[in-house]
This record gives sequence, structure tokens and C-alpha cells, in this order.
Amino acid sequence: MVFSSSVFEVKKNVFGFSKIHDTVVFNPFEGQIDTSKMMKRLLLKAIEKGVLVLNNCLVNDFVETGTGVKIETNLYDFSCRKLCIATNGFAAKFIKEPIQPARAQVLITDPIDNLQIRGTFHLDRGFYYFRNIHNRILLGGGRNLNIKGEETTHFGLTQQIQTELEKLLYEVILPSKDVGIAHRWSGIMGVGPQKKPIIKSLSSNVYCGVRLGGMGIAIGANVAKEMVDMVNLD
Repeated sequence: MVFSSSVFEVKKNVFGFSKIHDTVVFNPFEGQIDTSKMMKRLLLKAIEKGVLVLNNCLVNDFVETGTGVKIETNLYDFSCRKLCIATNGFAAKFIKEPIQPARAQVLITDPIDNLQIRGTFHLDRGFYYFRNIHNRILLGGGRNLNIKGEETTHFGLTQQIQTELEKLLYEVILPSKDVGIAHRWSGIMGVGPQKKPIIKSLSSNVYCGVRLGGMGIAIGANVAKEMVDMVNLD
């Protein structure tokens, strides 16, 4: 048995949400993580291990050589013995695997006095996701409104999806609150025909761990470990 008690149970809607069913499906094992703290610790750990992190360096292509891999970027070219591709939706540019980029649009509110919502919530088959971050609400989703249009690696926002997110925020999540929106942004996920990551050796020197299906925070560490365990440094 993985869990000590039932994973799902039906509970009353005690959060003040409007225009939904009177009950919600509750999972007591789903937690929250501060992703900014997670990324800070990850970078510090990488630096402590001597990993060189290059930001704003766009990989244009890679070519396998007899002794390793040559990587061509917009700044310079360099070579390595082994290449691990872990750019998720962006990896579709480089590998012939069933993976598509999927843009996710997000907004976060201004601080809200006496915010009673605590937890992580999913709505409409998982196409919408929201949670509290301290005394703010973070809300993202709406990709189902324009699936093909959101199959892009370009960051950006669309009026159609942002309007729907605002409608959900003001009519369902916080129907009695007059709250402003502090910031909006987008991110790129990697999705495909099934909810299963692609972790495999593409050649003797190139490996991939991609298509995390919007679950990167939850499964990213395990995907990375499985990919690295495949790498043969002999």
C-alpha cells in the first residue's frame, strides 16, 4: 500500500466557490511547494557540484562526432562527451519523438485580505489549476480553448484565454472579492498522446528526459534520475 488511507473523498464546498457543484473531490495527500525556493536550492546545489549554468544561450543544433557531441548555439560552439536533453516541450525541435509544446498562461493576484482559500485545486479535467501562494491566488490554464494555437514555444498571452481566466477568478473562485491582478506570464510544457514521460537513450551519446505532461514539479526529479542513470561514461 502506497498511502495510509483513502486518496480521494467527497467533501462539501466550504471555500466559497460559486457556480460549481456543492461538493468537491478532496485529496489529503496533495501538497504545495514553493517553486522559487526549489529552483534557488537546485541552482545552489548545481553550483556547489561545479555545474556551469549558461543563461540566455540558445541551442540551435547538435551534431554527434566520433568522440562525443558538438553543440551549436547562438553565442558559440562547444563539445561534450554526453548530451542530456531535458528541455521538455522545446525538445521537439531536436528529437523525433511524440512530444508537442504546450503553452500555459498564468496570472497572480494582488495580496488579498483575509484570504480563506488554502490548498491546490484543479478544474475542468485539469485544464485549469489554481492555488493560494500566501495571501494571493495563482491561476493558470485555458489551453483547451485553443489547443492548436497554444502548441507553441513562443511565450506570450492571448486575450481569449486571459479573459476566461479573469472570468473564472471573479465569478467562481473569488465571487465576493474586489481584487487586482499583479502579474501575468506564460510557460511552455511538453505534452503528448499519453501521460507518460519519454526517458530513453537516443544514441550512444545522446539521452532525453522529456514530455512531463504538465507534471514537471511532481515528477521532474525522478525523470532526471532515470535519465542520468542511463548515461554510460565509459
